[in-house]
Amino acid sequence: MTSWLIDALLVAALVVTSWRTGAMYRELRRMRTDETALRAALVEADASINRAANAVVLLKSEGVRTLQALEERMGEAQELAERLDIVLDSYERRRAAPATPANDADALSRFASVPAAIR
Repeated sequence: MTSWLIDALLVAALVVTSWRTGAMYRELRRMRTDETALRAALVEADASINRAANAVVLLKSEGVRTLQALEERMGEAQELAERLDIVLDSYERRRAAPATPANDADALSRFASVPAAIR
């Protein structure tokens, strides 16, 4: 009878161990599929981060180029404004001077020099 009791106890332990091993196997299989999904998500996230970083670098370089172009245009505009001031000052001086025959010859020569001031 003792032998039969020990055999029953060992069979029960074997059944519990088998049941627990099956449960652990199913859990391990689920974890592997979750790991595969997580790995795919991490690869996709890495690719997205790389694309975003490239976009930031591209935007920065284009912003720098735009800023340089604006600075160049502002310099050109400043030069044109200075030339316009020179032409306007010349015009105002000619207009304020009394009209005399000698002055008309000067006016022609000053008028001829206006395009030089614009250049």
